[in-house]
Amino acid sequence: MTADQFYTYASVLIFLPWALLIFAPRGRYTEPVAFGSALLLSLAAAWFTYTYLTTDDQGGSFLSLEGLRDLFRNPAMVLTGWFNYLSFCLLVGIWQVHDARQQKIPHIAVAPGLVLTLLAGPAGLLVYLLVRFFKTRKWEV
Repeated sequence: MTADQFYTYASVLIFLPWALLIFAPRGRYTEPVAFGSALLLSLAAAWFTYTYLTTDDQGGSFLSLEGLRDLFRNPAMVLTGWFNYLSFCLLVGIWQVHDARQQKIPHIAVAPGLVLTLLAGPAGLLVYLLVRFFKTRKWEV
């Protein structure tokens, strides 16, 4: 399977766990499917990192902007970054749904933050934390 195919499959299939979190947050399979998806994406990121580290054409580094740009010229490292983003945001979404249930926050108030977490990561978490604060009057998590 090519890097392009991995990208396409992951970018399309990621909508399944997000749809479950948004539309069926209390579903029997919602959290296991979402967590399993995040786990698979994390393993894929690890695999592409390993693939990059074991090739001869390594270039780039995290120590400079130019080095970072060179690092992400390699498709394996671009996929690593993309899979990291997808898996981390999904884990944050899982936490939001789980925490909202514990805090007894209505899901209708949580759903916009979930959509924003899917699209813009930290902005969605911030929206959820603000909703959580106004519903519970506490910041501690």
